[in-house]
Amino acid sequence: MKSRLFPYILITIFLSLLIISCEKRSVNPGTTDWDAVKSLITQYPDIFAADVFGTESDTLFYREITSRNADIEIGNQHEADSSHMFEYITVIWGDSLKGTFHYRLDGTSYQKPITSIALTNAYFEKWGENRDPYRGWILKQVSGTVTNSVGTTRNLSLNIISEDLDVFLSEPYLLQLVKKDSTLVFKPGKQVTFTIDVPEADTSDFFYLHIKEDSTTKTIPFTNNGDETLTASWTTTTDPGALSGYKHAIIDDINRESVTDTTYKYDSKAWGILYRIK
Repeated sequence: MKSRLFPYILITIFLSLLIISCEKRSVNPGTTDWDAVKSLITQYPDIFAADVFGTESDTLFYREITSRNADIEIGNQHEADSSHMFEYITVIWGDSLKGTFHYRLDGTSYQKPITSIALTNAYFEKWGENRDPYRGWILKQVSGTVTNSVGTTRNLSLNIISEDLDVFLSEPYLLQLVKKDSTLVFKPGKQVTFTIDVPEADTSDFFYLHIKEDSTTKTIPFTNNGDETLTASWTTTTDPGALSGYKHAIIDDINRESVTDTTYKYDSKAWGILYRIK
């Protein structure tokens, strides 16, 4: 009797192992932690997708972005330690942008090539198992976004004032990690004032504030205050449909010579300030 049952037992064990193996593959199809983190980033396009701004073709000058390639520029994986309860990964997410800068000078249309990169810092912790979605990784901290043209010479600092809010930003501070739920918060229907402080030589640049709420984009020019500062203001939406999720207020600085000198390269810097309205 035992000799007859033995083959069936072996077959049952083999099929059980095969089913378990298939289940693991269906949950975790050979991805690495890095694949999981990159996949998780795609679930937050409002944080990591570099906003394409200044592309309205009916303006004096505009950008035409023809290609973009987003990926991890630098990444490091660490085991849990005395200051981190969980295994963690830090990344610099880069979105390489290429295209054409269109502008008009003395009634003639000109073009210059655009090569820029948008950088965002992020921090992830592993709270689950490899079999879990994204292998157990979750996004915990993020930074703002800095978009630089290759070889840019632009520099600036920024003060943001709104109700119960007065924040000063330099570029190192903008790229610091903050808890995902601790980004800037503006109240609905309130004025937000952005004041840029720039070197005297750069005050003649073209400065714009770009705000996107749902499908509507607002472009607000900065006003030169005559004291090496420029100011732009905007009132947050009260539309309930536009209040959810993360958004970027884009501070856009274009070197004046990029527009007024055909021999000068395209030179631009933009800051993406991450915020929520609630």
